[in-house]
Parts: sequence; C-alpha cells; structure tokens
Amino acid sequence: MKIIDCTTYYSEDLMLDVRFNILNEHVDKFIITESKFSHSGTKKSLNFNIDNFPKFKDKIQYLVIENEPEGINNSSNSSSTKRMNSLLRIEQSYNFMMNAIKDASDNDLICLSDNDEIPNFNSNHFKNSQNDIYIFKQLFFYYKFNLFYDLMPWYGTKACKNKKLLSFSWLRNLKNK
Repeated sequence: MKIIDCTTYYSEDLMLDVRFNILNEHVDKFIITESKFSHSGTKKSLNFNIDNFPKFKDKIQYLVIENEPEGINNSSNSSSTKRMNSLLRIEQSYNFMMNAIKDASDNDLICLSDNDEIPNFNSNHFKNSQNDIYIFKQLFFYYKFNLFYDLMPWYGTKACKNKKLLSFSWLRNLKNK
C-alpha cells in the first residue's frame, strides 16, 4: 500500500515544509493543488515554487487549476451567493486532485488534509488497522505551535483506500462517529 498525501495550497511555505519533513518517510507521493483564483474569485498569481522544496521534488505532483468551476453565479452580490461561489471553488480544488491519482492502486491510501493537519502514521492505532476509511484525531493548536487547545478533539485528515474513494469532496465531508 502506497500513501498519497493531498492538500491545497495558497502560500503556506513554512507549514508545507513542516508537513513534508514530518510525512516524508511515510508518504510515496505528495499532491499539491493551487488555483489561479482565490476563494473569493479574485484572480491571483501562482505562489507554489517546487524549487523551494528540493528534498521532496521527486515526490511532489503539482496541479494548477486554470479556470473557475462551473456553476459560479456572478450576477448577484449577496453574501449567500458569494458563500456558495466560494464553496464551489473549494470543492473544485479538492476534486481536481482526482487527476493526480489515476494511476493509484485500489489499496493505495489517499489522504486529504489542510496543510496544518498532519496525520500521525506512526501511531499504533493506524499501523494495526485494516480499515478502508480513516479519520485522524489530531492535536488542535491555535495560530502557533505553542498554543495547544485540548478541550476539543480535532478530526482533520481524512483518508481512504482508493477503491472506496467516491470523490475528494465526499472524503473531506466525512464526519467522525
């Protein structure tokens, strides 16, 4: 079983570097997706530079979203329309990752998280599990590594075997039971 780590990118080089260094020994492939549009729809320049991560260059597959998703409503300026447009852009950024896993085997583990949600592949619970779907309970830090908030469990990274993956949006929206 290979592990494929998928995340979106805006401009979080420091956090991405931490992520790569922690996960490198476990992950076979890192998929990074970046859009030419912000969540609000503003056209933006691309920020990711693979040359900033030479140690991981051979494992990184960088995907660029060139266009806005279908269904964007630019005829209304209401806050609800803006929010719906933003959700469509976020969903597109997740589902675009399907383009990078076409060669994945059925039993490869596809992981999806934000850059600051780093799963613990060293945990005995993970190592001893034969599940097809995983939801990682993670530590919750506010703004900085030294502001740990222990009053609320955080279920960030979601993962599943490729054979069970319906879509990345489906994976992201899985809830802990």
